[in-house]
Amino acid sequence: MTLGAVAGGAMAVGGATAAARPAAASGTAGPDAFPATLAERSPGGAGPVRPESGFDHVAVLSAEGSAETAEIRFVGADGPGSWRPLSFGDHARDGDAAAPAALLAVPAGSVGYEVRASDGGAVETVAINTRDGRPVRSGGAATGILTGPGRGGGATPVRYVSRAGWGADESLRFDEHGNDLWPAEFSPVQALTVHHAAMPVDADRRATVRAVYQLHAVEQAWGDIGYHLLIDPEGTVYEGRVSGDDRLPVFSGVPRPGGARSVTAGHVGGYNSGNIGICLLGDFTSEMPSEAARDGLVRVLRLLCLLTGVDPMERIDYVNPVNGVTAAVHGLSRHRDWLPTECPGNAFAENFAALRERVAAGL
Repeated sequence: MTLGAVAGGAMAVGGATAAARPAAASGTAGPDAFPATLAERSPGGAGPVRPESGFDHVAVLSAEGSAETAEIRFVGADGPGSWRPLSFGDHARDGDAAAPAALLAVPAGSVGYEVRASDGGAVETVAINTRDGRPVRSGGAATGILTGPGRGGGATPVRYVSRAGWGADESLRFDEHGNDLWPAEFSPVQALTVHHAAMPVDADRRATVRAVYQLHAVEQAWGDIGYHLLIDPEGTVYEGRVSGDDRLPVFSGVPRPGGARSVTAGHVGGYNSGNIGICLLGDFTSEMPSEAARDGLVRVLRLLCLLTGVDPMERIDYVNPVNGVTAAVHGLSRHRDWLPTECPGNAFAENFAALRERVAAGL
């Protein structure tokens, strides 16, 4: 069984995650550099906000969980548009309180936005600009390939975009003294969980991944992104949470069925240890993910099942090895199977059993 990364036409034992905190680079962003993310914070309910540095995403956070619902409208050259409801996601690291937050890609032509809490609670907003910051250089290959044997022929390899490939600013993972804000911890894999981002996706898919990273790592103060892997509408897979210095996504060392250990992420509060989280970029409340996204998800899930020994159809008694919390779920589950949430969207959730069967059929 192997888990390798292919870069530049050569086989390498690892992907492209920087193991150390890189220095910022000056000059024009090139193939191995991306703009640092800029952020402007404002209180919600204070009227229209016009970010000084431009913005391509807006994050809305419920202040100490006081707001359960909120609305946003964007301001264009012709004035404000209509109000639209926000969908708060309740992701959290184990041991942390739920941190309700929403993230949206900004419609073209917007010069500002306004947010109001619908239930009298308080919200905070962050205008995120993933395009105009100083160039930040990340070392390592931009892509990798996850591979593993299948039963009777082998699983389809999964190509992924590494953290270096989507432009992760690795300095966000450290405090001013160079200490890792969220040190990697690992647990035996018990389950796989699927999410949706509950937001329209920016035309620049990597910009959306950087915006999710900014929300989790900085605005929610986790120190990293809360998903192990992310998949865009074209089926492209992105490396998420850092998994240590071995440069292998998701796992600690080469995974083996029954002995695979995954890095603990922050996608299902209280149930993260030994639970691999995959997020589809998009909002699937009223429509299904694209065919390409579903196909990419199936390939990823099949490979993860083969690498870990998780049976997608089996009902399991999950036990968090760190905090003792338990849950009765399928080996392959939806976010809503763990906690009260609409994730991964009603349209997708209603058809999830068919996806689970499709994954199982290829094992």
